[in-house]
Amino acid sequence: MLGMRTWMLLGLAAAMVAGCTHDGRTLRPPPPGATLPATTVPLTSTTAALQPGVGSVTPADLVLTSSAFAANAVMPVELTCDGTNVSPSLQWTGVPTGTTELVLTVTDPDAKGLVHWVIAGLASVLRGLGPGAAPEGAIEATNGTGAVGWTGPCPPQGPAHHYVFTLYALSAPSGVTAGMPATEAIVRVTGASILAETTLTGIYRRQP
Repeated sequence: MLGMRTWMLLGLAAAMVAGCTHDGRTLRPPPPGATLPATTVPLTSTTAALQPGVGSVTPADLVLTSSAFAANAVMPVELTCDGTNVSPSLQWTGVPTGTTELVLTVTDPDAKGLVHWVIAGLASVLRGLGPGAAPEGAIEATNGTGAVGWTGPCPPQGPAHHYVFTLYALSAPSGVTAGMPATEAIVRVTGASILAETTLTGIYRRQP
């Protein structure tokens, strides 16, 4: 016969087995009428790409080029005072949505910011300027020489000068008027609501 101590150990083991039968380690079907809790799916890069409103939109990249010269390259003599002094052909892409007006300025930082051209009132649908051309409706301010419109590079003999063409995309009118002094026109443009801007730099050195 089993001793009292043996019967007590057997009874304790049976109780432990009974207690583990429904301790959560085994799945039991839910009672009738019960609903299952919602399952949370981690937001991964794959699922995020499928979510509306997730991610960002890349803004338009405004780029200015010229068929007359490459960026940071020598400008042809016909654009300067040593040639026919004609404004260059220019092209641009990436005008941002919401643009009301485009404005182009040309300055020489090597000549204390001398203004060579301010042409405003350019329509947002315009994608370039022809050589020596100011489109209908364009507004030209007075340049640094006191004349209206373009004046080409005409540096003194010595080191090359840099000519910075800056195209501005504005969300509101610039306020530039025909014949406005160059410095005032620049202030109006740079103080306006600028959506985007880009530059193209040409260089020119006068030969001795």
